[in-house]
Amino acid sequence: ATSEFEPQGTRKSRYAQPLVTSRVRMRRVADRSQTAVPWPTHQEMEDFPPLPDDLRFLADVDERLHAPELAALCARIRESGLWRDYVVVSNEAREYQMIFENDFVEVWVCAWMAGQQAALHDHDISEVGISVADGAITERHMRLGQVDSGHVLRAGQQQEGGRGYIHHVEHFAGAPAVSIHAYSPPMVCAGVYREVDGQTWRERVPGRGTIPPE
Repeated sequence: ATSEFEPQGTRKSRYAQPLVTSRVRMRRVADRSQTAVPWPTHQEMEDFPPLPDDLRFLADVDERLHAPELAALCARIRESGLWRDYVVVSNEAREYQMIFENDFVEVWVCAWMAGQQAALHDHDISEVGISVADGAITERHMRLGQVDSGHVLRAGQQQEGGRGYIHHVEHFAGAPAVSIHAYSPPMVCAGVYREVDGQTWRERVPGRGTIPPE
């Protein structure tokens, strides 16, 4: 099957200027190689075109949202079809593009090609909602004192995770698989889990960095 989204060797958007809210905080691609990325100040924010009509509801978010509300928000974006305008594809790693951010929520579109994954990680104090827009992804959960569990999320399905939610995400089907992720509050940092000498270690990483594969 062919895809309308063409993979690139390096990050490349289908649009020269993304359709995002007029007051958002964006990171340049070069910053993703840094181990720590400072949170932009208000003066560093840039003006962008207003949201498309069917996404203007995002600007009405004026309080922190919980996981079920975040999942519903992602599903609404999926149903609008406008997520396609934010898909960025790379053969090198999972790619992501911001749709919207304010002080209470941030929303991203993630594109996954075969073999791409995000290692076991949490979202620090943020809650998360996910909706799969195209293809399918595999999600695996770590639960203390229990056997790890996992499942496949296919287009049209969604998932929610409260504070402390830990999961591993990987491409399952589609070229690309596309998922929409919303975090509240915006994810300043994340924790990546690795096994070192038989022990589990948590490494604190910037929330806007690329979660590495296992």
